[in-house]
Amino acid sequence: MTVTLCRWGQADYEQGPLVGLPPTVRVIDDPTVADIVVVPSTQRVVPVSVPRARLVITTTSGFDNLDVPALRAAGVRCARLPLVRRDAVVETALGMILALNRRFGPFAETARAGVWDRAHLNRYDARLLGRVAVVGMGVIGTKVATVLRAFDAEVVEVRDGQPLPLDVDVLTLHASLTHSNRNMVNAGVIAGLRRGAILVNTARGKLLDADAAYAAVVEGHLGGLAVDTFPEEPTNLARFDHPRVIVTPHAAGWHPQLGERISEGVAAAVTAWMAQEPVPWSL
Repeated sequence: MTVTLCRWGQADYEQGPLVGLPPTVRVIDDPTVADIVVVPSTQRVVPVSVPRARLVITTTSGFDNLDVPALRAAGVRCARLPLVRRDAVVETALGMILALNRRFGPFAETARAGVWDRAHLNRYDARLLGRVAVVGMGVIGTKVATVLRAFDAEVVEVRDGQPLPLDVDVLTLHASLTHSNRNMVNAGVIAGLRRGAILVNTARGKLLDADAAYAAVVEGHLGGLAVDTFPEEPTNLARFDHPRVIVTPHAAGWHPQLGERISEGVAAAVTAWMAQEPVPWSL
């Protein structure tokens, strides 16, 4: 029996066609008549938008773009692909942490001004990794914690529902977005963080009040800020202009093999679903 699949809202950077699908799968363009619908994080999916779907796959680790309870109630299976971007996000988060902790921004700013400032290194306050809170211990957060421990950092694992530790040198966010953790790092939490702490968000934009965090850097309370995702996207990144701030346009998960990894993940999920076997990374 032929099964139809629609790739709905494919992002330009998720380059490449889907390959390796079972031969009975026919790719179509209309999500309203497809049995399987594949979407990026920017595509919101509710039952009425995919009335004939039996399986919905988001190509991302986060899945707040899917109304999972409603889709389940409508008999639609849901799955995600957390491994296709994992290593890229981990490398981005670690790069941001290290760049801020070692004060690459201020050093680069001085260098661009033509100053050899080796005589005043103490002014930059470049640090070794200390106490790092990893918020969200899914596939990405777990890998981040593992790598940080290789740097001899003291890692504090923060799981869903646990309070945020404020007595840390670095707070890095890797949690999925839920109704209960929306804006979890707000102005009050930021004010309570240890002075000089570094804050990094490569997870979901609505976890963090990025403007309050930026203000805390400007005021000297935070030692650094790195943000890859924002509550509203696209957003004006020029407003985050500071040598101790790194901003990127929701780019942490991209790598040259992304399209190939997505294709492999979708093929594995579809093959398992059609064989009535457990679908990898079901929600």
